Amino acid sequence: MRVGVIAAELEGQRTGVGRYLEGMLRGLASWDHGWEWHLFFQGDAVEGPAGGDPRVVRHQAGDRGSRVLWEQLKLPRELRRHPLDLVLGPAYALPWGLRTPAVVVLHDLSFELLPEEFPPRERWRRRLLARHAARRADRVLTDTAHVAGLVRARYRVPVERLGVVPLGIDLQGFTAQPQADDEGRRAALGVRAPYLLWLGTVLERRLPREVLEAFAGLRSERPELQLVIAGANRMREPQRLQAWIAELGLQGAVLTPGWVGEATLAPLYRGAELGVYVSRHEGFGIPPLECLACGTPAVVSSGLALDELWPDYPFRCREGSAAGILATVREALAERDRTEAVLARAARVLEGQGWEASSRRLVAELRRAVPT
Repeated sequence: MRVGVIAAELEGQRTGVGRYLEGMLRGLASWDHGWEWHLFFQGDAVEGPAGGDPRVVRHQAGDRGSRVLWEQLKLPRELRRHPLDLVLGPAYALPWGLRTPAVVVLHDLSFELLPEEFPPRERWRRRLLARHAARRADRVLTDTAHVAGLVRARYRVPVERLGVVPLGIDLQGFTAQPQADDEGRRAALGVRAPYLLWLGTVLERRLPREVLEAFAGLRSERPELQLVIAGANRMREPQRLQAWIAELGLQGAVLTPGWVGEATLAPLYRGAELGVYVSRHEGFGIPPLECLACGTPAVVSSGLALDELWPDYPFRCREGSAAGILATVREALAERDRTEAVLARAARVLEGQGWEASSRRLVAELRRAVPT
């Protein structure tokens, strides 16, 4: 079978969907599924994931214009030039006028549930594209059963068209085993121990103000601590992050290197005292699982894949307030024996959660979308 994949999220700095697609391609390269994958790029074709796999064909448009116009108006013509059996939209959207069977992945519904996070034009762009894709797709995939339930309720997608494909974790790259260049990679960012780590794009729904207030409370007890916020700042008013840091007297204690490359993620996880990943709404939430795989406990909120993998995970905030986050952080840092037990269990929970397993589930779902 020939599958066309809208691969523009692999271009530039890879964050959520880009990392998802990269991991999935790596998983597909590890086993014999017998399919051919055609990756369609808006700009230049990107090497990297599945770089030497002859089953992966790259198509580059060299288009430097609007992503939406390329995806919705130009890409359909390109797709029709190739004898594809199926088109996969990994990022909430499918082109209008698509004639081929298609599958879309809806990772979360933040633009529906938290509209205040998005400028009106962006909010409605995302809503229109996701709603069209949910109606048009032969199958709609989500990363968790929780988001599948939201999609079913909000978009009225019948259960027979819904599928759940959990994300994978690179269990070879994200390990607790220190590497020779760990310290150098952290030092290149200005990171010093001891530190807490927030890893992921900075968004309002991830409670940056509450996390900073919690850190300020903790630092009054442990002034040696640093907070590292490693992720692109995509708040509606990005300047507010530095304003809050100054207001709370945290200059010099909070490091904001912005987006960091894939090779630096595991060293950051391994060196941290604790990871923090709290949010009002998420899809899968891969950073806390990668953090645990690297031997570092993580403080989380509910609504993540961890709820389904580990329902009684202990370091889950009872409320998304600064006080609630601080209480859970204190608990995770103070109870070292309990933390060691959590990390030992994490290894068992994460076993079998690699990208190959995830890619096998993806292929099974895609098969269901193509008429026999």
